[in-house]
This record gives sequence, structure tokens and C-alpha cells, in this order.
Amino acid sequence: MSTSSCSFKDRTVDLIGRCYFTEICKCKLKDIACLKCGNIVGYHVIVPCCSCLLSCNNGHFWMFHSQAVYGINRLDSTGVNFLLWGNLPEIEESTDEDTLDISAEECIR
Repeated sequence: MSTSSCSFKDRTVDLIGRCYFTEICKCKLKDIACLKCGNIVGYHVIVPCCSCLLSCNNGHFWMFHSQAVYGINRLDSTGVNFLLWGNLPEIEESTDEDTLDISAEECIR
């Protein structure tokens, strides 16, 4: 890996600055930037608003600016096939009695 690349793995990309809100909704956001060059590469939804939680969305809370990043194909555990969201194994449901069923409003409180 070159020393000029930005990644979460090497902790060269991280949340920066103060939280903010947009005029569109009340989600609490924070910018993501390269700690080496200072460029903002996206933002993280720290706390989604009720309106966004209830709307049709893809459930992603890390948004990257397409002009600031590029994607790479990763291989699955076999090392042969590309890793795709649709091919990820299902997680087992927790049978722990301590697991709480928290409502969306409680979650963002």
C-alpha cells in the first residue's frame, strides 16, 4: 500500500470536525476526511432522523463523495469470487434474552 493512499484500515481516514445538520432533514452528520491530505471524502450519519428512518432507504450510514473515492473489488473467503452484499452469509438471530427490541424513536433518542 502506498503511503499516499487513504483508508480506514490504516486510520488515515476518520471523522473530523463538528456534527452538523442539513436543511433537508434533521439527521446528525459528521464529515469523513483523509488525515494525511485533509480532503473531505464523505460523511457519516451519526444519528438518523425519524423521517429518514421511516423512509425507503438502503440502510447505509457511511456516504462517500464519488469524486473523492474509488471502489475496489474484494474477494470472498474462498479468494476466488468477488465479495457481494447479496452473497454474504445470513447472521444467526440472537437467542439472548438480554437483547432488547428497541423502537426507532428510542434508538435515535
